[in-house]
Amino acid sequence: LRIEPVGCVLGEGQDDRLDSQLMEDTDLVGPLCFALLLGGEMMLAGKLNFGYIYGFGLFGTLALALVMNLMSPADAISVWTVISILGYALLPVNVLAGMNAMPFLRIKNLGALGMILSATTVIWCTMASTRLFERGCGMRDQRYLVAYPTALFYSAFVIITIF
Repeated sequence: LRIEPVGCVLGEGQDDRLDSQLMEDTDLVGPLCFALLLGGEMMLAGKLNFGYIYGFGLFGTLALALVMNLMSPADAISVWTVISILGYALLPVNVLAGMNAMPFLRIKNLGALGMILSATTVIWCTMASTRLFERGCGMRDQRYLVAYPTALFYSAFVIITIF
C-alpha cells in the first residue's frame, strides 16, 4: 500500500472564506428556538418569564448591535447577524435552565456549586460569542471590549434563569 501526495494543503485559505460566510449567514431560526426552549425550561421550573426573555433579548441585541457597529473597524454589522451570534451562544444558558428545571438540581439551592456553574455558563457564552464576533468582524484587537457587554448580556439571562 503506497500513498502519494496530492499537492493540496488542507486548511489553506479556508479562514478568510469562513469569516466572510459567518457575517453573511443570518440564521434566525436557531436563536428563536433557543429562546423558546429557554422559556419552556423556565416554565418547567415554575417561572413564567417569557416577557423578560424577549425584552432583555431584544433590547440587549439592539444595544450590542449599536456597540459592535461603533467598534467595527471595517463594514457595518447587521442587526440580524448580531441576533444570530448572540442567540446561538445562548445554548449554555439553556443547559443551565434545563438543570434548574429538575427539582433536585435547583441552582440557587446548590450553594457554591451553583455559583460555579453559573459563572462557567456566563464565561462559556461570552467566549463563544466573542470569538464569533472577533473572527467575523476582524475585531481581534478589540476582543475584550466586545467581551464585556456580551458578558453583561449573558449574566442577565443567567440571573433570570436562577431567580
